[in-house]
Amino acid sequence: MNISNKTEIAREIKDTFDLVSPFIEKHTSLICPDCKKVCCADKHGRYDSDDLSFLKTLEVDVSQQKSGCNETGQCRYITDTGCSLQRWMRPFRCTSFFCNPLLKSLENDNAKLYDAFNEYYQHLLVLRQRFTDEKLPS
Repeated sequence: MNISNKTEIAREIKDTFDLVSPFIEKHTSLICPDCKKVCCADKHGRYDSDDLSFLKTLEVDVSQQKSGCNETGQCRYITDTGCSLQRWMRPFRCTSFFCNPLLKSLENDNAKLYDAFNEYYQHLLVLRQRFTDEKLPS
């Protein structure tokens, strides 16, 4: 795969995240504020090599990451109003985690919206796999 194809896939991933994010945010705003066991631990807010490759492809500078955070403590990106990062910029393991109450809330929404969300999210997973399977030329 050449660089322009990898960039195209990265842009499509970002665009797909932008499509599904409002639906997810609608439900996280309902579920997360009252949660007794916040799942936003710092260990989930750390980028892996695939995340860094994705962000680098989109020319996002992540060199300013906070360091020294406790792995089991609150995520470095969490604020009083939720995550400070746009969904497409978050570590993939973070943004692809859905706890049971959140899943139930998503499923109980309008069936057409939920079906569309599922379709786009499955597409997102395929794109992510395509992106991570391909390596940039050295």
